[in-house]
Amino acid sequence: MKEVLSSIDKYGKPEAFTYNILINGYSQSGCFDDALKLFDEMIKKKVKPTGVTFGTLIHGLCKNFKVKEALKMKHDMLKVYGVCPTVHLKEEAYEGKIKVDSAIYSTLISSLIKAGRSDEVSGILEEMREKGCEPDTVSYNVLINGFCVENDLESAYRVLDEMVEKCVKPDVISYNMILSAVFRIKNWKEGAYLFEDMPRRGCVPDILSYRIVFDGLCEGSQFEEAAVVLDEMMFKGYKPRRDRLEIFLQRLCESGKLEILGKVISSLSKGNAVDADC
Repeated sequence: MKEVLSSIDKYGKPEAFTYNILINGYSQSGCFDDALKLFDEMIKKKVKPTGVTFGTLIHGLCKNFKVKEALKMKHDMLKVYGVCPTVHLKEEAYEGKIKVDSAIYSTLISSLIKAGRSDEVSGILEEMREKGCEPDTVSYNVLINGFCVENDLESAYRVLDEMVEKCVKPDVISYNMILSAVFRIKNWKEGAYLFEDMPRRGCVPDILSYRIVFDGLCEGSQFEEAAVVLDEMMFKGYKPRRDRLEIFLQRLCESGKLEILGKVISSLSKGNAVDADC
């Protein structure tokens, strides 16, 4: 660290850009204590931190499960350096101020949920709005993912409804996370319904959506429904995973579902049926 600081001083007063590169480098390599020392040195040298500086440090703190310290840094960032009311306004109109964007808040939200402090998330969302930084799809998806990991589907659906109310369009990632959670708890009917409802909600299922549903229905022995999804996959040019397809065919044979097996073989004959890389 001394050698690094010496090299920086050797070439005159460094800019925030230089510190940001070094701070990010130390953070990525796992030397987060050194990253914090560089930040302290940055302040001593009266080099004004940027949004990138704070974003990197907050992400690093969260990654190291130091949620309390991350929240404190975010607080200091707002209190000491100020914050732009919105990320869309011109920077020159708020010269000398630091922008807190949705990416920083999303990192904090994710860490709070992982730390079992979901009750504090609503406060973060409210603060975002107060600071003119409206939660975006990424922010909401972080929330949905956290609730899905905890199998708290009621909260996940509530976030989905809030997105619609706030005119933030859920994307295919939003739905895929909920689909995975629904099938994980073996709620086949709800999963199939949500999958069918996606187009009506303005979201087109992607290959991952189809694979989640096909795999889930197979696991739940919902053979007829799985065959329908497989046929639709083939029609759209999507391929199931080889291992899952082999299990499906085997279970059809073992259960004597010969009529469904015939339909599946017909679907598979339409083209290259499986993804060899999966």
